[in-house]
Amino acid sequence: MKSNTHLVGGVAAAALYKVSTDFPPESLFYELTFFGAAVIGSLLPDLCHPGSYIGKKTSILSKTLSKTFGHRTITHSWIMIALVLMVPQWLDWAYEHSFSKGLLIGVVSHIFLDAATSRGVQLFYPLPFRFRFPLYTITGSKTENHISTSISLVAAGLMVHLYIVALF
Repeated sequence: MKSNTHLVGGVAAAALYKVSTDFPPESLFYELTFFGAAVIGSLLPDLCHPGSYIGKKTSILSKTLSKTFGHRTITHSWIMIALVLMVPQWLDWAYEHSFSKGLLIGVVSHIFLDAATSRGVQLFYPLPFRFRFPLYTITGSKTENHISTSISLVAAGLMVHLYIVALF
């Protein structure tokens, strides 16, 4: 999937989490930290792709990961999820819980969306088989554009429910 699909997917997943856990909105900084981390997490797995949005921003790291592991392997696997779960141990600030929760949701949404592409992901890396959903699309196709638009509408609806409807 392309970065715009991952971005809206991360926001939608974070909003779905907030709505489904039925927590009322918290302080503005908490909410911005949570959703900001979900956006970062939604792009993070593509560190292994030098041509991706985040890969271009972290060129040396991205090229090293790509040459060492390849695309959609270690950063699209249980290893990446485990690394993200360790984030709270590295942070020591008031909003570490909201940041680590948002980051995890973003990473998982990215892996989920890439599992819906023709190439799939190596979810159980270093095992060599790829996981792919039975219904999948090709990255950059018209179908992906429709999926991205649909996810955007869902995210908008969830945000309206979370921050407008819930207040009344």
